[in-house]
Amino acid sequence: MRLYLEKQKRFLRKILLGMGLFLTGFIALSFLYFISNRWIPLSWTANLIFQTFLMTFLCLAAYKPLDLGITKLFRHYLFKKKSYGQIMLIDLAEELAVILDLKEWANLVVNTFGEVFHLRTVALLVPGRDQGGFEVASAYGWSVSDVKKSKLSQNSILLELMRRRGSHVLVRDGEIQKVSWQEANHIAQEFDFLHATWVIPLTNERDLIGAIAFSASTPDVVYHEGDFQFFREFARAIGKSLHNALRFSELRAAYDELQDVQSHSLQRAKLSAIERLATGLAHEIHNPLTVISGKAQVLLLKKGKDILDEQVEEVLRTIVKQTKRAADITRKLLMFSQSSGAPREQLHLEQVLEDTVSLISYQTSLEEIEISRAIGNRMPAFYGNVHELREVFLNLILNAVQSIGSRGKIHCNLRYRSKEQVFEITIADSGPGISEENIDKLFNPFFTTRPDGVGLGLFVTRQIVHRYGGSIRVESQAGQGSVFIVQFPHQDHDDKAVQGEEFRGKGSLWSPLTATSLKDQKKD
Repeated sequence: MRLYLEKQKRFLRKILLGMGLFLTGFIALSFLYFISNRWIPLSWTANLIFQTFLMTFLCLAAYKPLDLGITKLFRHYLFKKKSYGQIMLIDLAEELAVILDLKEWANLVVNTFGEVFHLRTVALLVPGRDQGGFEVASAYGWSVSDVKKSKLSQNSILLELMRRRGSHVLVRDGEIQKVSWQEANHIAQEFDFLHATWVIPLTNERDLIGAIAFSASTPDVVYHEGDFQFFREFARAIGKSLHNALRFSELRAAYDELQDVQSHSLQRAKLSAIERLATGLAHEIHNPLTVISGKAQVLLLKKGKDILDEQVEEVLRTIVKQTKRAADITRKLLMFSQSSGAPREQLHLEQVLEDTVSLISYQTSLEEIEISRAIGNRMPAFYGNVHELREVFLNLILNAVQSIGSRGKIHCNLRYRSKEQVFEITIADSGPGISEENIDKLFNPFFTTRPDGVGLGLFVTRQIVHRYGGSIRVESQAGQGSVFIVQFPHQDHDDKAVQGEEFRGKGSLWSPLTATSLKDQKKD
């Protein structure tokens, strides 16, 4: 059907062209004949050879203008008919007018554009958060990694061309030929960076607010001026709706940020109150516990001189054991309440991990638990407090040990992610895993799933991690073990040194009473 219509167009165009040339020649000869008979007698105009030469010259001179004029007449008036793709985009423009979600808006544009024109790639660019640059909001035919790293800086030559040309469609080869070779290289790189051959600027009141960059599935695809005219009309039609979606996205981001600030402020207020309460309770409880434990240990030391009843001895041992457990609770409360942290210094996290594993190796060997380690290469120095970091590692490893029970495996992985500039520690165990209903409660104070647990180990661990600006999360499924993931940002030495100086001389949280054995220490 399409081939038949094309043949019909060509046939009618030839007829109109021939008639136009004949009419032009006839008018020209009539005009010369009129002049020769009225004012200037020119007998040679009646010569047949002259008439033939004149008609041939006029036909050659008028052919191209007439051909262009008739082609335009056919394309824009006689055979003006929208294609399937154009109809789809017109409907899309109407649908986009009521969509405010930027992600949904962008996905709809690139997917529809790519499918109706059978394109290889399509990308929608919108202003980034850094003010001036543009980033890819959604893409069709791109890999996920390309979408994440694709971004045009505010000094981009391609952005400057879009601002300068307004709504005109930019063609890769055409733009390269118009500029110097230095700029041509930059433009070619940016087109290649966007996997594009054409770029349609999107404007709102003459402000550049976005762009559609796309490339055809095959190199022989050509778009004509009529297609570019439709692309410009489509861009103008969706410019306002894109502007609305961008403004709505900014408002939602500002609202989310306000919610986060309010939530953070409320959380800090709660934690501040808990810290003050914990400090008071820890100090008030710790002193009598020290006296009770000390008296009980003195009586136990004298059992050789004054023979004690076995029942009394067992009671004394129970007193010592329980006071140590209670003292461990006060130690953790003090560590939690001292929110600003302890003096920090340069250290290596891999060495802290090795020391912690060595510290617990005897207990794990008794339980037949194998601990493996994987340390990444080129680990930079970390600035922190060795006791706090050892507490983090110890709590997580003991939590894995107690989750396994006996005969299992624990894998500790420590690496430095240079792109994100973070230290990442993962501790995975082969235990029974954590039920979904308990995952969200793990880091709550005093939450535990064991009868003899106190529920402060993971809570204190999270507080320490947060002091360093880090994060901690858990991934687990029942019956498939658990993985705890801790991330610490890599910060400058000056920042750490200042924080450390603020807390020198505050005293240690450790005491003879709180230095309990690992076997007696209960973790979550």
